[in-house]
Formats: sequence, C-alpha cells, structure tokens
Amino acid sequence: MSKKYVSVLTCVLLVLLAVTVAVGCSSASASSTGLVLQQTDNGKTFTVKTGETIEVTLAGNPTTGYTWQMAAPSSGAALYKQLGEAVFKAESTALGAGGVLTFEFQAIAKGEGTLKLIYSRPWENVPPAQTFEVKLSVE
Repeated sequence: MSKKYVSVLTCVLLVLLAVTVAVGCSSASASSTGLVLQQTDNGKTFTVKTGETIEVTLAGNPTTGYTWQMAAPSSGAALYKQLGEAVFKAESTALGAGGVLTFEFQAIAKGEGTLKLIYSRPWENVPPAQTFEVKLSVE
C-alpha cells in the first residue's frame, strides 16, 4: 500500500471514530454529576437524586425553523429546572448543517413525573414533528 492510501484510510477511520464517539454507541449513561440522555432513551424511565443534572442531547437543524423546546408543563415540571439555554452544535461548518441541541436540567424535588421536549416550528399550530419523553423518578 502506498503512504498516501494509508494516510487517507487513517483519516477516514479517525473521522468515523470521532462520529461514533460524538453520537454515542449506547443509550443513557451516568456522569459524575448526573444522567446523560440521547434520542435512543425516548420512552424510558430513569432515577436521579435531588441536585443531580440531567443532560439531554437531541439531533436537530434549527436552520429549517424546527427546534427542540420544552413541551407545555407536565406532571414532572416541579421536579426539575432548566439550567440556561439549550446549546446547538453543528455537525459541520457547512451553511445550514444540522447538529445536536443539548439541554441541561437539575433535579430539584423528590417525586415522579415526565420530562418532555417537542421538535417543531414554534409559530405553526400543528402537532410536533418529533417528541422526546422520559419518565423521571427523583429521590
């Protein structure tokens, strides 16, 4: 094999590894301060302790007008609070590129409820294109 071929192959493998790490190979994981959730965790139930954080990362593309946002207050709204604004990270530098939106919440009260996000165009009066919902038990 030529050095050029090996270099190109190495670059491709490194990019694939970086994408795999960024997207995540598994579902929910625990961090040192709380719970990390992804799209694959939709519909599941999780337990956290009061004071822990809940990070939710979802794929999206705000350049299309669609964005992830909190659904109307649900049964779990008193259990957690959102920490700051959601952060968008584009998957590339291309104009209009999609990426991921990351929300961070903190468990503030004991109990059980639901954390629900919707993916929609806020000005349209139609059902959301997608939903993300998990049941939370805060201890």
